[in-house]
Amino acid sequence: MIEVEKRDGSIVGFDPSKIFSAISKAFDSLHMEKDDAIINLLVLRATADFQTKIKDNRISVEMIQDSVEKTLSESGYYPVAKTYILYRKQRENVRKIQSTANE
Repeated sequence: MIEVEKRDGSIVGFDPSKIFSAISKAFDSLHMEKDDAIINLLVLRATADFQTKIKDNRISVEMIQDSVEKTLSESGYYPVAKTYILYRKQRENVRKIQSTANE
């Protein structure tokens, strides 16, 4: 079973439904019609993309997200990829602010 290393260092089991949810939310934020079959295909493509990055059955959440971005762009879903990228950047900024506040 593949394990995912989260940003806080914790380890969780790989759950493809989390990728499905993230892609789905990106479509929703743009008010784009979406098809579960297409999103499932995008999840499979992203999962295939990061297979070579898995070391000792473990991969970082960042590497998974990089593969999702790449898959969305290469599949022609540029607006969805852009939304996904911007959301990641926003979350990164929130983490930095929280980290600074906790120091």
